[in-house]
Amino acid sequence: MANAVLRTGTVVPLRLSQELTTKGKKLRVGQRFRMETSEPVVVQGVTVVPVGSPAMGEITDVRNKGMWGKSGLLGARVLYVTVNGRQIRLSGAFDDKGVTGTAGVVAALALVPVAGFFMTGTSAVVPMGANVKGFVD
Repeated sequence: MANAVLRTGTVVPLRLSQELTTKGKKLRVGQRFRMETSEPVVVQGVTVVPVGSPAMGEITDVRNKGMWGKSGLLGARVLYVTVNGRQIRLSGAFDDKGVTGTAGVVAALALVPVAGFFMTGTSAVVPMGANVKGFVD
């Protein structure tokens, strides 16, 4: 394994081990979440990061859904993957924007001015098992 070197920028395919959602307003900036490698990372025929290796990410941005059809938003970054007790720093970011309810708000405002205030957008969700790419930092 002496000549199998993980280079900066090597792609590390990851998958979320839990769902991330702005529903219920429980997510906080700085909160950590679990992932795992979805495929082995092989360098020169040697598996340097086995499939199922635990990885960690961190929430970087949270906006809960709100009035006037404002949708939830969440942003996250990949921190590291652990292999044989060693943390390998990773980089990479992802986000998910809920679908905006604007068309419904516009229609409701045309009929009754206050109706739009009670319409909310959707929560942002990144489902458990979603694929994310990390890169060796």
